Amino acid sequence: MALARERAMRKAAGGDARMLDLLKKRERLERASATMAVADEESDARRAFPMEFGKGGGVSAWTTSEGGEEWERAAAREAAARGDRATPTTTARESEKAASSEEEESEDEYDEEDAIPDTSEAVMGGYNKPATCVGIDRSGTRMACGSSDGVVRLYDFAGMKNDFQPFRTITVREGYPMHAIDWSPTGDMFVAASGNWQPTVHSHDGTELGEFDKGDMYIRDLRNTKGHCAAATDAKWNPIDKSTVCTAGEDGSMRLWDINYLGDPRGSQKAVLKPQQIKPGRVHVTSCAYSHDGDLIAGGINDGSIQIFSSKGTQYKSASIGLVLPPSQQCKLDNHWSFNARPSHLFRKAHPVDEEVTSMSFSRDGRTLVSRCGDGTLNVWDMRNLNQPLKRFGNLPTNHSETNVAWSPNDVYFFTGVDAERDGESAGLCFFSREKLEMVRRVSTPRNCIAATWHPRLNQVFIGCGDAKGGEVRVLYDAKKSMEGVVKAVGKVAKKKVSDFARIDVQEISYTPNALPAFQEPMPGKRKLDATDIARKALRKNPGKAAVSMDKSGILSGGTGSSLLTQHLMKNNEELGEKNWMTMDAREAILRHAEEAAKNPKYTKQAYEKTQPKPMFREEEDEKRDSD
Repeated sequence: MALARERAMRKAAGGDARMLDLLKKRERLERASATMAVADEESDARRAFPMEFGKGGGVSAWTTSEGGEEWERAAAREAAARGDRATPTTTARESEKAASSEEEESEDEYDEEDAIPDTSEAVMGGYNKPATCVGIDRSGTRMACGSSDGVVRLYDFAGMKNDFQPFRTITVREGYPMHAIDWSPTGDMFVAASGNWQPTVHSHDGTELGEFDKGDMYIRDLRNTKGHCAAATDAKWNPIDKSTVCTAGEDGSMRLWDINYLGDPRGSQKAVLKPQQIKPGRVHVTSCAYSHDGDLIAGGINDGSIQIFSSKGTQYKSASIGLVLPPSQQCKLDNHWSFNARPSHLFRKAHPVDEEVTSMSFSRDGRTLVSRCGDGTLNVWDMRNLNQPLKRFGNLPTNHSETNVAWSPNDVYFFTGVDAERDGESAGLCFFSREKLEMVRRVSTPRNCIAATWHPRLNQVFIGCGDAKGGEVRVLYDAKKSMEGVVKAVGKVAKKKVSDFARIDVQEISYTPNALPAFQEPMPGKRKLDATDIARKALRKNPGKAAVSMDKSGILSGGTGSSLLTQHLMKNNEELGEKNWMTMDAREAILRHAEEAAKNPKYTKQAYEKTQPKPMFREEEDEKRDSD
């Protein structure tokens, strides 16, 4: 009966997880209210009739206590003594326990593997490089995915279509691969860590709000630097405090930042976590993780250890230098942050030395920690026993420093990605049971599986994949159990893009005048050779032929065609031939027009008609005086 009711409620909910929870709560409330109503009626009857006449004619006294439970137990004993077949009335508390036990039994009847939403799949492509990190805000409306080329793609599920295109693409630091992306508890910001020294903080639409400070690489003591002195490897937001961010770096430290002082001249660093070292030298902190209550911070070290620090407490000491401060006019406050070099939990030999701990994750109850290593292993740790892991899983190859491990929303499973082997299995996402400590499902992917996250509200698994040819984000979901996210986007058809140019094939083609060759302007480039250029080029190739030249009489010789155009025009104007202007006297050439000018003074008559009608010439004496 319980299984039938469960199936009926699932069918009525239509795959909506929230509606299913509401139906279950309503059924429990109806059961409790019905039981309470029956108990109230019986208590009223006991007050009205303090004596009961049994079937055998005997009289039994009721217990008139206001508690009711004592009377119910007495009634049960009397019914058993009489051999009455009627079932004694149960209390409200017992009915509530029975309802909860039935619900647990109905949930246990379902196979654990059915809880993994992998019946359907969607692919978000368009990546030139592997997708190395995936981050989704708590509300499940925005997703940020980073790739190894330093590009972050932002997705909005509310406006997404079935082409799964991002609404914005940003480059955090050009030339640096993305290592981690994590959203704030409120979902209005996210932190991005790349191979650069300075992680950045962005708004929900991708606008950069600022970057963390850069430390001095020449200072040996890490507690005296105001930032990382090497590349940042990981970044996590405090799940409780929206103003605190933890970052890990290759300089061998973890640092806590207060984003309220982002961009302040004094810096936004609030604490430095310095892991303990087995031997002198520098180590790399390759990953970090917060517990769900924000009290613990775990760091994975490349010396094989996992060190866990408390996020608050008396272990934090001031990092200020013990010097006498100068007068206030010259005072400069340095090292205003604190530091902690004493981990509360230490897994000394968690993984092999010089192997990279790529990821760690706490369970919601804080009792279990899982760690992923680059040597192809995954360890399960009990926080109450740090000597050895509960289980060590092997044969999980990976070549990426961003390969993560994460938990399902109900902490039933933990999962991690694996790379494809040349002569072995393909790449995929492996799911492990927390109770059985064994692999229960492997979802194959065509490309190496790097980053994965299971969103609790959407009930969808997002997987960042990639290889040398490119990358993609694959989404696993169940159309009946998952809600919103890509489920809504699958049903929205994207509009086809209209091209600016279209080809139209018609039988009758009409030309515009401007399209004719005569109206077209010559394209820039090499000039076409005309007939004259061709002739000159031919003459240069044939030195035996005389070139075009001009003789003393001004006649062009040696040329043909258009090269004699000038000669032809001058000959028609009687400037060539017998009356060659080059052989004539200039004075005689001018005086030959004197008689005609005197008869018809068309050029001088109008100019001197009123002022000097009779021409007046200069006298000879004046000319001699001027010459003297």
